[in-house]
Amino acid sequence: MDEDLGLLLGRAAAMGREAKERWDIVGQMHRRTDRPAFEAARSLARSDCADERVLGLDILGQIGYPQNRPFAEETLPVLVAACDDTEPAVLDSAITALGHVADSRGLAAVLAHAAHPDGMVRFAVAAALPLVAGDPPAGEAVAVLAQLSADPDPEVRDWATFGLGSQLGADTALVREALAARLHDPEGDSAGEALLGLALRCDPRALPALLSWLEDSPGNLIIEAAAALGSPAALPALQQLKLDGWQQADPRPWLLDAAISACSG
Repeated sequence: MDEDLGLLLGRAAAMGREAKERWDIVGQMHRRTDRPAFEAARSLARSDCADERVLGLDILGQIGYPQNRPFAEETLPVLVAACDDTEPAVLDSAITALGHVADSRGLAAVLAHAAHPDGMVRFAVAAALPLVAGDPPAGEAVAVLAQLSADPDPEVRDWATFGLGSQLGADTALVREALAARLHDPEGDSAGEALLGLALRCDPRALPALLSWLEDSPGNLIIEAAAALGSPAALPALQQLKLDGWQQADPRPWLLDAAISACSG
């Protein structure tokens, strides 16, 4: 490892994971496509120090992306091996990195931690699963996402419901029931993600929930669901939202026009 690279990574490893400068350095490493950078990151990922392992894995997940990840084949076994770690922070980084690599050969390593006691690890599993599930998605991946959509941690539920409803195309009774079970989730965006997922599948349970939410300061997930469902029954409420200036407060104002168009027949 050249001296400048060693100093850079040593500085990053000494920082807390939330430090902006640390992530600036990780971003620099992601843009590198040279072998010394990869070897340095791989060495860190195998370090005896947990903080260094976390840093190495955070780098390996996206290293070399400007040139289609030239080290992807060498990266995958390092990430899979890291999923045998006992440190939750290392598992979080390893599973997250497998999601970034998006190779279905990492599926088993991700699935192994679906019931981990640490919510941070389960969140990483929920986020990574849609990306490693394969196409069509493996049944076990779909089943675990359905399980995680009922997780005690609201952030895990939120992300798992998003993966199940929007990222994966699976349309089974298991998927629909899992989404329907989240329609009245009081925390985060789980309910909105569930509605959107049901609307994308034209499930009849979507329309009454949609009409109810359209009357109550809906967020953009609800408007997306209206566009996906395309029901004329939603048109009056959508037109009223336009008159009330809904678009002025949303960062994606075109969503409302798209929903109105879809529901206009």
